[in-house]
Amino acid sequence: MFFLSFLTSWMDWILLILLILVVISAILSVEHPNLMYAVLFLLGLNILLSIIYYLLGAPFVAFFQLFIYAGAIVVFFVITIMLTRGGKWEWR
Repeated sequence: MFFLSFLTSWMDWILLILLILVVISAILSVEHPNLMYAVLFLLGLNILLSIIYYLLGAPFVAFFQLFIYAGAIVVFFVITIMLTRGGKWEWR
């Protein structure tokens, strides 16, 4: 298990699991055909990133990631989708 030799503590394992979840959430937020679910995956991505920042010792960055991106920007996207004919992607 040479490729896992850098995982020496429990914090490394938690960060690896969170990073895998970040990649999955980012892919799903871009590729999901329903816009509402894509915004929810974007919200999950921002929450996971704020947890990673906090665990790495940057609580100030984690605070702004959570309250500016996950709070304001995602709410703006949800309101925009609700006011337009959001939902499924339409390719015509």
